[in-house]
Amino acid sequence: MKSLLKSFFIISLLLTSFNSHAAEDKRVSHVVIAWLKEPGNLEMRDKFIQASRQLEILPGVLSRHVSAVISSKRPKVDDTFDVAVTVTFKDKQALKSYMKSKKHKKMLHDELKPLVNRIVVYNFGNQ
Repeated sequence: MKSLLKSFFIISLLLTSFNSHAAEDKRVSHVVIAWLKEPGNLEMRDKFIQASRQLEILPGVLSRHVSAVISSKRPKVDDTFDVAVTVTFKDKQALKSYMKSKKHKKMLHDELKPLVNRIVVYNFGNQ
C-alpha cells in the first residue's frame, strides 16, 4: 500500500509539473507552406526565401526558419510544396502584431504574393 501511495504521489508531481510548464509556455508557432506559380523553379524559391528572411527582425519573433522542401519517397510525407516558413512568437499577441505589421503586409503583397500559387497556414500554441 505504501508503495502504491508513493507511486501516486510521484505521478501527481509529474503531472503538476507538466501542467504548470504548459501554462507558462505562451509560445505560438506560425507555419506557412507555399506552392510557387512555377513549381520547382529554383530562382523563384531563392527569391521567396531571401524576401521572407527580411521579416526575421520584427518584434515578438523568437525564431524564424525558411527553406525549400526536402523531397521524400515516403508516401506519408507531403513534398508537393516548394517552400515552408516556420516562425515562433513569444505569445499570441506577438503573432497578431506580426500579422498586422506594415512590413509584413508590404512583403506579402509586393514580393511574395507574385511568386505564390497557393499557401496553407497553420498556427498553434498553448492558450
